[in-house]
Amino acid sequence: MKITITRLGPEDAETARANCALFWDMSSSEENLVVYLADPNCILLVAEVDGEPAGQVVGHILKRWDSKKPMLFLFSIDVVESQRRKGVARKLIQEFQKRGKEAGCGSSFVFTNESNKPAMQMYQTLGGVRTNPDDVMFEWE
Repeated sequence: MKITITRLGPEDAETARANCALFWDMSSSEENLVVYLADPNCILLVAEVDGEPAGQVVGHILKRWDSKKPMLFLFSIDVVESQRRKGVARKLIQEFQKRGKEAGCGSSFVFTNESNKPAMQMYQTLGGVRTNPDDVMFEWE
């Protein structure tokens, strides 16, 4: 099994759309996708196993007012069901963190649900530390 990880750029919009459509409703415009992929602070890494789409990481490099070093935000990680528990997510996260370090990020973070036991275990196995058991997320439209 050969896992390859690639960071997509604006020239890869069709590949990005096809890969993202495996996991999400892709109602976003082509223009929005190209703008996202062209932004150096936006990251879309895709994984292939033996040449077939296997997963992706979507994230952002976030500049900070209180530090010279930005933070790396892992917004979403998705792996096709047939490739789960085979190291795809681990490799995606490791590559994501490597790219964050190369971009000067001092730390990285991710949100998940406590009920998502596989994600909780994976993040902890990769060295993640739950810093606050009382975190709550709010959204506004």
